[in-house]
Amino acid sequence: MSWTIIWQTWVFVIGIFFVLPLIGSALISVVTTRTNQHLMRAFGLNAPLIFGWFGVMIHEISHAVMSIIFGHHVDKIKLLQNPFKEGNENRMGYVSHAWNPKNKYQQLGNFFIGMAPIFGIALTSWGLTKLLWPQLLIGFHDGSSVWLNTAWWQVALWIYAILNLSLALNLSDADWQNTKSGALYYFIFLTIVALGVGLWINDAFIIWETVGRPIAYFFGGVLAATFIMYMLTAIIGRR
Repeated sequence: MSWTIIWQTWVFVIGIFFVLPLIGSALISVVTTRTNQHLMRAFGLNAPLIFGWFGVMIHEISHAVMSIIFGHHVDKIKLLQNPFKEGNENRMGYVSHAWNPKNKYQQLGNFFIGMAPIFGIALTSWGLTKLLWPQLLIGFHDGSSVWLNTAWWQVALWIYAILNLSLALNLSDADWQNTKSGALYYFIFLTIVALGVGLWINDAFIIWETVGRPIAYFFGGVLAATFIMYMLTAIIGRR
């Protein structure tokens, strides 16, 4: 047993599975919020609802699915609503769920429930790309033309869907509160996992090579996409 390996393993595990998701989600959320502000400046207060309605629905579905996975009781789901209507508290949608504070698994789940939209929207975007513009994924890997066997309407529909989804990547204060309430339990869980893994591996860097790099690419890719949307809406918002 090498305490150096165990320490390095803990650093990699906490950095990859705890710090990176938090920082990545925070940056994505901030950029998306600014993007929606640009749209509201250009098209009015209802712009996020008009342009991002589908994304809002996937956002809330992601919360609901993760709530069920972690054994929470889902009281009510509102996939889409007018945030400016009296009583809606400026929310375009919400999921009301309850959990047992004494249940550590359910408490741990709050971390993932809060950040679920980042992963749910990314997964939906991948699925729609696979359905509407599969050549984009193929061309990315083998260098072939992304326009091969792709109709114009497929590209147009894909652009609209991705635009719509990307506008719902911002996490609300309630989402972050959920994440915060489960963070300690998740941190403890990762520490236990790191100690176990550190006992049987010889090189902690393998954690970065096998899972760390793909996770970094994931958050980097989503952040890059949201930044492109930010730049485009910034140009539109100035007109």
